[in-house]
Amino acid sequence: MMMWGEGFERIEKIVDQIVNRIVRDISREVPRIVEATISPIKTAVEIVAGYRRPYSEVYSTDDEVTVVIEMPGASKETIEINVNEDYVNIHAKFSEELLNQAPRYSIFKSKGYRLSVTLPVKIEEKDARAIYKDGVLVIKAPVKKPKGVSIKVE
Repeated sequence: MMMWGEGFERIEKIVDQIVNRIVRDISREVPRIVEATISPIKTAVEIVAGYRRPYSEVYSTDDEVTVVIEMPGASKETIEINVNEDYVNIHAKFSEELLNQAPRYSIFKSKGYRLSVTLPVKIEEKDARAIYKDGVLVIKAPVKKPKGVSIKVE
Protein backbone atom coordinates (compact mmCIF):
# COMPACT_ATOMS: atom_id res chain seq x y z
CA MET A 1 0.00 0.00 0.00
CA MET A 2 1.30 3.43 -1.02
CA MET A 3 1.54 6.23 1.53
CA TRP A 4 0.19 9.69 0.81
CA GLY A 5 3.70 11.18 0.85
CA GLU A 6 4.89 8.79 -1.87
CA GLY A 7 1.90 9.66 -4.05
CA PHE A 8 2.59 13.37 -3.77
CA GLU A 9 6.27 12.80 -4.56
CA ARG A 10 5.30 10.94 -7.77
CA ILE A 11 2.89 13.70 -8.76
CA GLU A 12 5.54 16.33 -8.02
CA LYS A 13 8.08 14.43 -10.16
CA ILE A 14 5.58 14.15 -13.05
CA VAL A 15 4.75 17.87 -12.82
CA ASP A 16 8.49 18.74 -12.80
CA GLN A 17 9.02 16.63 -15.92
CA ILE A 18 6.10 18.32 -17.70
CA VAL A 19 7.30 21.81 -16.72
CA ASN A 20 10.87 21.02 -17.81
CA ARG A 21 9.63 19.73 -21.18
CA ILE A 22 7.51 22.88 -21.70
CA VAL A 23 10.45 25.16 -20.81
CA ARG A 24 12.76 23.21 -23.15
CA ASP A 25 10.23 23.41 -26.02
CA ILE A 26 9.68 27.13 -25.51
CA SER A 27 13.45 27.73 -25.32
CA ARG A 28 13.88 26.09 -28.71
CA GLU A 29 11.15 28.24 -30.27
CA VAL A 30 12.15 31.64 -28.85
CA PRO A 31 14.94 32.38 -31.40
CA ARG A 32 12.62 31.53 -34.30
CA ILE A 33 9.82 33.69 -32.88
CA VAL A 34 12.18 36.62 -32.26
CA GLU A 35 13.64 36.38 -35.79
CA ALA A 36 10.17 36.17 -37.34
CA THR A 37 9.13 39.26 -35.38
CA ILE A 38 12.25 41.33 -36.08
CA SER A 39 12.84 40.33 -39.71
CA PRO A 40 10.13 42.61 -41.21
CA ILE A 41 11.37 45.49 -39.04
CA LYS A 42 14.99 45.01 -40.22
CA THR A 43 13.85 45.06 -43.84
CA ALA A 44 11.76 48.19 -43.28
CA VAL A 45 14.70 49.97 -41.67
CA GLU A 46 17.27 48.80 -44.22
CA ILE A 47 15.45 50.03 -47.32
CA VAL A 48 13.72 53.39 -47.15
CA ALA A 49 12.33 55.01 -50.30
CA GLY A 50 14.42 52.70 -52.46
CA TYR A 51 17.69 53.40 -50.63
CA ARG A 52 19.58 51.16 -48.25
CA ARG A 53 20.26 52.52 -44.80
CA PRO A 54 23.87 51.59 -44.09
CA TYR A 55 25.16 50.47 -40.72
CA SER A 56 26.82 53.33 -38.84
CA GLU A 57 28.45 54.13 -35.54
CA VAL A 58 29.27 57.47 -33.94
CA TYR A 59 32.19 58.00 -31.58
CA SER A 60 32.78 61.18 -29.64
CA THR A 61 35.64 62.47 -27.53
CA ASP A 62 36.09 65.88 -25.94
CA ASP A 63 37.85 67.07 -29.11
CA GLU A 64 36.46 65.12 -32.06
CA VAL A 65 33.41 63.32 -33.45
CA THR A 66 33.92 60.33 -35.74
CA VAL A 67 31.15 58.79 -37.84
CA VAL A 68 31.89 55.38 -39.38
CA ILE A 69 29.53 54.15 -42.12
CA GLU A 70 29.67 50.81 -43.93
CA MET A 71 28.80 51.30 -47.62
CA PRO A 72 30.17 48.34 -49.58
CA GLY A 73 29.95 48.77 -53.33
CA ALA A 74 29.38 52.53 -53.20
CA SER A 75 31.10 54.58 -55.85
CA LYS A 76 33.47 57.11 -54.26
CA GLU A 77 32.61 59.60 -57.00
CA THR A 78 28.90 59.53 -56.14
CA ILE A 79 29.22 59.98 -52.38
CA GLU A 80 27.57 63.22 -51.29
CA ILE A 81 28.09 64.39 -47.72
CA ASN A 82 26.21 67.31 -46.22
CA VAL A 83 27.47 68.35 -42.80
CA ASN A 84 25.79 70.66 -40.34
CA GLU A 85 26.90 71.37 -36.79
CA ASP A 86 24.21 68.92 -35.57
CA TYR A 87 23.99 66.19 -38.21
CA VAL A 88 25.57 64.45 -41.20
CA ASN A 89 23.60 63.43 -44.29
CA ILE A 90 25.03 60.89 -46.72
CA HIS A 91 23.85 59.82 -50.16
CA ALA A 92 25.74 57.44 -52.46
CA LYS A 93 25.11 55.28 -55.50
CA PHE A 94 26.59 51.90 -56.31
CA SER A 95 29.53 51.71 -58.67
CA GLU A 96 28.46 51.10 -62.29
CA GLU A 97 31.15 48.44 -62.67
CA LEU A 98 29.76 46.52 -59.71
CA LEU A 99 26.17 46.89 -60.93
CA ASN A 100 27.17 45.44 -64.31
CA GLN A 101 29.07 42.54 -62.74
CA ALA A 102 26.40 41.52 -60.25
CA PRO A 103 23.01 42.90 -61.30
CA ARG A 104 21.01 40.04 -59.82
CA TYR A 105 22.14 40.45 -56.20
CA SER A 106 19.45 41.87 -53.95
CA ILE A 107 21.69 44.59 -52.50
CA PHE A 108 21.80 46.22 -55.95
CA LYS A 109 18.02 46.31 -56.35
CA SER A 110 18.07 49.49 -54.25
CA LYS A 111 19.21 52.86 -55.63
CA GLY A 112 22.19 53.17 -53.31
CA TYR A 113 22.72 54.39 -49.77
CA ARG A 114 21.08 57.19 -47.82
CA LEU A 115 21.58 58.05 -44.16
CA SER A 116 21.08 60.93 -41.75
CA VAL A 117 23.05 60.84 -38.51
CA THR A 118 22.30 63.12 -35.58
CA LEU A 119 25.52 64.00 -33.81
CA PRO A 120 25.90 63.82 -30.03
CA VAL A 121 27.58 67.26 -29.87
CA LYS A 122 27.91 70.27 -32.15
CA ILE A 123 30.84 70.18 -34.57
CA GLU A 124 32.90 72.66 -36.59
CA GLU A 125 31.42 71.70 -39.95
CA LYS A 126 33.93 73.73 -41.97
CA ASP A 127 36.75 71.56 -40.57
CA ALA A 128 35.07 68.20 -41.23
CA ARG A 129 36.90 65.70 -43.44
CA ALA A 130 36.01 62.33 -44.94
CA ILE A 131 37.82 59.25 -46.25
CA TYR A 132 36.23 56.35 -48.16
CA LYS A 133 38.28 53.16 -48.31
CA ASP A 134 37.41 49.47 -48.63
CA GLY A 135 33.67 50.16 -48.43
CA VAL A 136 33.88 52.20 -45.23
CA LEU A 137 33.29 55.94 -45.01
CA VAL A 138 34.90 57.71 -42.06
CA ILE A 139 33.92 61.30 -41.30
CA LYS A 140 35.80 63.25 -38.64
CA ALA A 141 35.11 66.73 -37.33
CA PRO A 142 36.35 68.73 -34.36
CA VAL A 143 33.90 69.43 -31.56
CA LYS A 144 32.63 72.99 -31.57
CA LYS A 145 34.04 74.84 -28.58
CA PRO A 146 31.50 76.88 -26.66
CA LYS A 147 31.83 80.57 -27.37
CA GLY A 148 31.51 82.98 -24.57
CA VAL A 149 32.78 86.21 -23.19
CA SER A 150 34.59 86.51 -19.91
CA ILE A 151 33.21 89.22 -17.66
CA LYS A 152 34.61 90.79 -14.52
CA VAL A 153 32.78 90.82 -11.27
CA GLU A 154 32.44 94.33 -9.80
